[in-house]
Amino acid sequence: MGKRIGIGAEGMLHKQFARLIKQYQGYKQLNCLPWSYNAAGEKRSITTASLLKAKGLQKGHPDYYFYGKDDNNYVKVVFIEFKYGKNKQTEEQKEFQDSFIGVNNAFYYVAYSVEEAINILKEHNLIK
Repeated sequence: MGKRIGIGAEGMLHKQFARLIKQYQGYKQLNCLPWSYNAAGEKRSITTASLLKAKGLQKGHPDYYFYGKDDNNYVKVVFIEFKYGKNKQTEEQKEFQDSFIGVNNAFYYVAYSVEEAINILKEHNLIK
């Protein structure tokens, strides 16, 4: 049998966060358009990695995308990148973040806890 690979501390944050977001969604308290997790950083086979790269998967994209509406009914996007402990953004993640500087209704955050990420969504009225 092969070696088991755990999901790690950051992966646990992702699972806890997604579970909570799904609860808000179930209680009709999630006030946003579709949201998603970006699985770009997950462990995978070389074959799958090559296929995804050929299809256009790029490094540096944040873990989560949330789309909502502002007070004028314009779309806004909130990007959340999770980090654990003393982990920092990669250069590609910093470049992604920097590409949205000055873009109206685009917000990028690095969160170190589920509570911090939930508060970010509440600040943007994406959770009631």
